[in-house]
Amino acid sequence: MSRALPVLGSGGAGRAVAPAQRSAARSGASDLAGPRATRRIKAVLVGPIQQENLALQYLAASARRAGHEAEVIAYNDRAELDVAVERALSAAPDVIGVGLAFQNAIEDYVAFLRALRPRGFRGHLTCGGHVPTFCHHELLRDIPDLDTAVRHEGEQTFVEMLALLAAGEPVRDVAGLVWREGDAIVEGPVRQPVMDLDALPPAAKSAEPYMVGGTVVDFVITARGCIGECNYCSIAAFTSEMGVAFRLRKPDPVAEEIAAAYHERGARVVFVQDDLFVLPREKKTVERCAALRAGLDARGVGDVVFWVKGRPETISPGTCAALRDMGAIHMFLGVESASAARLGYLGRTHLPEHNRSAIEICRDHGITPSFNFMLFDPDCSIDDIDATLDLAEQHLDLPWNVCRTEVYSGTALRSRLAAEGRLEGDYRSYGYRMRDPRAEVMFRILRVCLHERGLACESLLNRLISLSFARQIHERFFPGPATDAFSEAAMRVGVEARRDTLQVLRDVLAFVREVDVRDAAAVRTYAVEQALAIQVRDLVLRKQTEDLWQRSHVRGLRLWAQRGVVPPGKARAGYGVAAGS
Repeated sequence: MSRALPVLGSGGAGRAVAPAQRSAARSGASDLAGPRATRRIKAVLVGPIQQENLALQYLAASARRAGHEAEVIAYNDRAELDVAVERALSAAPDVIGVGLAFQNAIEDYVAFLRALRPRGFRGHLTCGGHVPTFCHHELLRDIPDLDTAVRHEGEQTFVEMLALLAAGEPVRDVAGLVWREGDAIVEGPVRQPVMDLDALPPAAKSAEPYMVGGTVVDFVITARGCIGECNYCSIAAFTSEMGVAFRLRKPDPVAEEIAAAYHERGARVVFVQDDLFVLPREKKTVERCAALRAGLDARGVGDVVFWVKGRPETISPGTCAALRDMGAIHMFLGVESASAARLGYLGRTHLPEHNRSAIEICRDHGITPSFNFMLFDPDCSIDDIDATLDLAEQHLDLPWNVCRTEVYSGTALRSRLAAEGRLEGDYRSYGYRMRDPRAEVMFRILRVCLHERGLACESLLNRLISLSFARQIHERFFPGPATDAFSEAAMRVGVEARRDTLQVLRDVLAFVREVDVRDAAAVRTYAVEQALAIQVRDLVLRKQTEDLWQRSHVRGLRLWAQRGVVPPGKARAGYGVAAGS
């Protein structure tokens, strides 16, 4: 799952801190502005940037409010290593902080951290996010150049760190921080989360706007955390030690943030990065949507559309009517599987019938749902897969993708696999073998033949999710024959790719049911043959997708310009802007 990035850093439980720090850590009521700088510290924050990086941008805003300088630099993968290192060092910072949100990207960020000292960096080196929250000991052990790690949410911790550096004092005895003392690695106490999210300064967003279909997109967070306790989810793990699972911003400050993007940047699309936007109770969701819409109306925000996330068991006609009135046109829906047994294993609280009803209710209210199907988990069997493939076949016109359940640090799934002696790898990349050898072989075949189609970040199916969203934007803002023709073409290529993917999945499922899965040569030959055949078909599908994506962008720019809405400067318009979760 693609998700909102955990904020750089807090936590642990070990070293005593000064009384004032201990009181603030327990209450969460410390001055959010932090101590004013005695010396201006220059900080560079580094992390992945595809849909902004609100985690790092909230940190940057907090540092600036405390009187320091802060800049956010993009580093998405190893291909950008040299450029990112050069950009970070050219700023001559006192502090470099790295946001480590994704388990599968650790090696890329370890490479970045290790490249700084040899190039002359002598300042403070820190990291934060989901991975350091749970793997701070391993990171400090394996990267001697790393000075500290920030756990959980890091705005207050980061500002206190900068204050110590500004005063020339050792960076230690801070709630939410992990630091070195000689050969020892010492954890500060868990910092209590900020309960009033609106007390934080607004995220310092990129100067370059993001665009989908030639339309400016703004990214916002209206809540932190999630009420779910899914045993594979990094979000539930991240919030568990803080003791507060879910917090909401007030509608008015959210409306103010959206209004600023609408009037100043020309944003007409709001991508809500909350891990949970639709609340468990229908009444609360309806009230919140109405309050947000009223706040937007009061600030002169006209037609603006939303991408939100929801859980199937919380979707009702009343909820969707309120979402649609607010402006929602797309919902990333946590469907996961059509097997009740698999949903139970994953710790989901919904049933297959909730999937079916949620999808239909969204359709009935003009909200396009998208979803990932978790076809594989450690205890699944090939007999579990059929029901999910049947559900996928019923919705070929909707954007979806397939995946395997992955293992993240701190999760109940990781603990379970470790207790069973089935956890493979280490904190840099956890893995497992499925109990059913046929399911394991099926996944390995798909990892070869369906990688570029569905499993890679830039996969065709992910790009088609983005294209579907561009189609929805054009249908909302530019109705007419030309949009109808574009929508038909976008829908056609999406349906063709998903129908072909479904056939591949059924073919591979039939193969592992019939073949001796211990025959490595036969399995390898089949996987390679499938990969070559799919790549041939994908050449056509990718070209069609790329042409339609570019067409939507150019057309949207032209039509908005005719209405006097012009984006400020150069824009980012890659597929990752709307690739979902």
